[in-house]
Amino acid sequence: MHIKEVFFLKLTILFLCISLQPSNARSNFARERENNDMPSIAVKSGMNLVGKVLDGTTPLLGVVVSDGYTTTVTDNNGLYQLKANCKAEFVFISVPADCEIPVEDGFPKFYQPISVYENEIIEKNFYLKRGAIKEHFCLFAMADVQIGDKMDAAYLSYVDIPEMKKFIRADLSTIPLYGISLGDLVWDDLSYYSIYKAQIKRLSIPFFSVVGNHDHNKHIINNDGKSVSEFKREFGPTYYSYNIGQCHFVVLDDIIFMGGNQRQNKGYRGEITENQLKWLKSDLKYISKDKLIIVCLHIPTTQRDHQLEVVNKERLYHLLQGYQVQILSGHTHNNYTSIISGRIQENTIGAVQGGLWSGDLCNDGSPRGFAIYEFEGNQIKNCYYKGTLHSKDYQMFLYKPGRAVSKRYRDGILINIFAWNPNWCVKAYENGTYVDDLKNIREIDPRAYEAIYGMDKPACRQIQKPDRMNEHCFYYKPSSNWSTVTIEAIDPYGNIYRQSISSD
Repeated sequence: MHIKEVFFLKLTILFLCISLQPSNARSNFARERENNDMPSIAVKSGMNLVGKVLDGTTPLLGVVVSDGYTTTVTDNNGLYQLKANCKAEFVFISVPADCEIPVEDGFPKFYQPISVYENEIIEKNFYLKRGAIKEHFCLFAMADVQIGDKMDAAYLSYVDIPEMKKFIRADLSTIPLYGISLGDLVWDDLSYYSIYKAQIKRLSIPFFSVVGNHDHNKHIINNDGKSVSEFKREFGPTYYSYNIGQCHFVVLDDIIFMGGNQRQNKGYRGEITENQLKWLKSDLKYISKDKLIIVCLHIPTTQRDHQLEVVNKERLYHLLQGYQVQILSGHTHNNYTSIISGRIQENTIGAVQGGLWSGDLCNDGSPRGFAIYEFEGNQIKNCYYKGTLHSKDYQMFLYKPGRAVSKRYRDGILINIFAWNPNWCVKAYENGTYVDDLKNIREIDPRAYEAIYGMDKPACRQIQKPDRMNEHCFYYKPSSNWSTVTIEAIDPYGNIYRQSISSD
């Protein structure tokens, strides 16, 4: 879809969005169900949470089961037994790689709610369907959908979801596809969960969920656990794991929420609770070192300016030692990559809603969009950022001399390569002749700058302030007789992207 078409849709959206009223209705599958009958399992002394994991009537051996505090595995009879913590709200399984992801009402259903009472036994059974291990699959990773009013919901429903569906049909229909939404599904108004779920369901793929700071109940003060009650009712536990192919996925809740005002990063902080770290250590003891670990969370573990990141990130990195790790995060509404170590890398992904649903741009000049990861065995075979309203080849934007925000770059061409990281190679060609490899600079994207400080500001709301720490810009000063400059960007997967600009 051409960008101009979006603006022609605005009038239509104003009328259509009226039908997108949020609902506080509680989904049936999220309601807690307890088995009040006597358990059919011979319960071991001290255990109070038991059950079976079956494929039909066939028991499944070695399935990891947890109450969020303790982990165990099923035996030869598919049985598990746990001493559930009195604070546990769910029992959940880490879906094995040789089983299909169970889906209910369009979302993964790997958990069951529980309430733990003294001297009571809980029995919860899980039913899976065995299948071939997916050695080759793709991940659709999105961040910060963040719908908070009827206009946001209308854009998601009538612009973004149709574009995503079109892209999936055209480019991803021949390979197993899974989704992950990296937090801030909604924007403080939790009644919009129903609309979010209805729209994501239209993509027809299992979509896992990460909790974000805007997914908490802002009226709950100094009670982090209670502030995510609505999220847990709709999506289940805020931390868990699952397996696809040769990859082990870990979802974490890295937000301590205090409530109230979230402006200037107040009201919450980036931190992984002690309990989650203990759970993760227990979870990983069942995972061999040859598996690729994909950690999904909302707030980046590390950021360029270190203003808001996970304060106890080093403890997370320590637990991940010995594994090859890809961390996926959101929150910042822009793209950047952190090379944490030789075996740990973090991709922070631009926002689906861009700059607060006010146009096509994120605050770093990237188009609003999502990322696609292609896995082969325990390796990432391909990865690219996809602007929702653009082709997947749209990976950079070139500015003519005079457009740069900083005076020192105005005598040259400014290049913004949206998903660049230090493993890319960027080459400049002038009038068809190779000139030089370019080094990245830190620079504000001109269009992002103009969108908030320029004369033509968005009509609905201003975007976030432009990213002043943007590291994926480049500068090239052409000769006095240049006519065409071509930039060639080569990513680590062999994808080659080219864009040209002329002096006319």
